[in-house]
Amino acid sequence: MKKDVLDVKKDLSREKKEVKKKNKAVIGLSIATGVLALSTIGLGVGVAISQSQAMSYRGDLESVYQKSMYELVDSVNNTETKLAKVLSSDGSAYQKKMLLEVSKNTNEAQGYISSLPLSQSDIQETVKMVNQISGYTSTLAEKLSTGGTLTESEMDTLADIHQNIVQMKQELNTLSRKMENGYNLMDESLDFDGDMNMLTQELEKMHDVDVDYPTMIYDGPFSDSVVSAQIKGLSGANINQDEALERINSSFKNLSSVEFENQTSGRFETFNFRATNSDDENLYIQVTKIGGHILTVSGAGNSDREVEVNYDQAKKIALDFAKSNGIEEGEVVWTDTIYDQTYFNIAPVENGVVIYPDLVKVKVDLTSGTVVGYDGTTYFTNHTERNLGAVLFSKESAQKGVPSGFEITLSRLALVPLEYNREVLCWEFECERGEDVYYFYFNAKTGEEENILKVIKTDDGSKLM
Repeated sequence: MKKDVLDVKKDLSREKKEVKKKNKAVIGLSIATGVLALSTIGLGVGVAISQSQAMSYRGDLESVYQKSMYELVDSVNNTETKLAKVLSSDGSAYQKKMLLEVSKNTNEAQGYISSLPLSQSDIQETVKMVNQISGYTSTLAEKLSTGGTLTESEMDTLADIHQNIVQMKQELNTLSRKMENGYNLMDESLDFDGDMNMLTQELEKMHDVDVDYPTMIYDGPFSDSVVSAQIKGLSGANINQDEALERINSSFKNLSSVEFENQTSGRFETFNFRATNSDDENLYIQVTKIGGHILTVSGAGNSDREVEVNYDQAKKIALDFAKSNGIEEGEVVWTDTIYDQTYFNIAPVENGVVIYPDLVKVKVDLTSGTVVGYDGTTYFTNHTERNLGAVLFSKESAQKGVPSGFEITLSRLALVPLEYNREVLCWEFECERGEDVYYFYFNAKTGEEENILKVIKTDDGSKLM
């Protein structure tokens, strides 16, 4: 049984490295295509040759996209088949085997989605759905491996997930048939309706927001919190494309090339750039038109080198980057290392209170010590001046609500986002019981227990349920 899990872990490790290399190839080909396209202007006799080369690269890039799409179709088809087998089986050993394979297949699917030319800010719900399925099935497999059984509620949830995968399978198979009849993924990625390209619109049909997934937060407490329907945190005058480029160059000191790609005009209006740094790492950077703030950074890093940066150095790099983007008094509230990259969730601290609704995420490549990932959307959505009010319920009184058998390892005040778009001042207690870690939240005004989160360890880092 342990051998099965270890084999799956090895498979996941190999496949993730292959996906990493594929991502780099895709981005590299994108840049090559852009450079070749620019070089055709004003070259006289050499124009035809350059155009031929550009078309050749364009064809290569389309082949990479189509390969990723067909592999995504295979992964989703396999996921649907194995989920159906879980629902049809009463044997825990077989259920565990199928659940591990579902987790593996959905992990693959996430990698293939990231290799496609999508509007990443608009595909988040689909990616989140795939992540949730991978994490949930991995957690259930772990439960079965320790002698547990699937409850009726868990089987009902798996049935709901299966129905969603069936929908996803149907949409993807329809898209696959279109490709066989000449549907061009690259052309669709360049055809925009508002800020979302047409390929993204096709894939956005795949997630069902009505499915009741288990509450699972993937990268730290309240990492997905968006409590405001309005953008509250953007400030400053409108900037132009050149000023956005200046903003990038001031935030990244080691860029070797930066190319403007496009602009978006949806919920966040941004200028979007492709960049390569001196460590041969490829980045996609979004800068807001209002105020010129770095909104997101997406990058694959470089897995071909040895680790050169330790945790403390990476933490300082992340905090400095967050500070340069407006988080003056930031504190790391969650961290995880996956392969050669460390992820930091950083939240502002006001008068000793951690402001979870305003956190940002920073990813640092440990082989180069550079920022290859950043997400400021939660901060710029929620950030505003707040009146936190007085603490009416003491820490000592709140602490009595932590059940016996839990060892408290950290306690602090925190503003936490809760259901119905509420922000509530709470006492936060990080606790351990055996090898398990929990977070308890008690209202600092009433003492009422507001939330409990449990850390779930998986092959892809820690998750909270």
